[in-house]
Amino acid sequence: MTTIGASEEWADLIDSMVPQILELVIASWQQMTSPVADEKEDDITIALWRILTQNRTARHLMFQIRLQVVELDPMPGEDFGRMDIAFIPPVPSEDIYFCLESKRLNAIKSGKTRTYASEYVRLGMLRFITGRYSKAVQHGGMLGYVLDAKVPEAINSVEENIKQRHKELCMASPGVFQLSSVVPADDRARETHHQRAHQKSCFHIHHLFMPSAPVSATTSMVRSANRKRKKKRSVPVGPKP
Repeated sequence: MTTIGASEEWADLIDSMVPQILELVIASWQQMTSPVADEKEDDITIALWRILTQNRTARHLMFQIRLQVVELDPMPGEDFGRMDIAFIPPVPSEDIYFCLESKRLNAIKSGKTRTYASEYVRLGMLRFITGRYSKAVQHGGMLGYVLDAKVPEAINSVEENIKQRHKELCMASPGVFQLSSVVPADDRARETHHQRAHQKSCFHIHHLFMPSAPVSATTSMVRSANRKRKKKRSVPVGPKP
């Protein structure tokens, strides 16, 4: 049996779905219960994935959405990578997908706010550039969970880190964000272009900075306490008098 279509055509298929994917992510985030400033990254990603899959089914979109997929064929010298969310079209090639890598930004750590902008670049963007993720396609995505809702500040912090590492990121100087070519009217969206060593064509990373709704410190403490309470087994205390 002959398989119809070449790898390049399959890559074009998932790349053509990028507008649908970004719109789906933005719409699904609007339905999220807003995470608090010390929310764990995996917990946010799992909650978002659940909504994404429900919305994909409702919209009859032609790709699967999988959580924490392991890339089994990394570039030489790279360890196996675990992608946060992968959008996978129905093609006979496992390296054709859109990877959405997520990172917390402006989160609370040990009682203090940390930007995590360096981790966003070093542990997120660079994994696309080395070919650890998305080596056979031309588009990938980064999703920043802005946990204090200060999106402009988060974007600026990440951009400063990009400038410092633009050569490592295979970007032209000075290494700044471009406006999104997919959702140009959305102030939370940006784009970066990279000339990866293993690929002749330019690689595009689509960045979405999704804000958590501002919550008071009291609200954050109450929600954190509620989460811990749910993990404990309830103990009967007997009937009320």
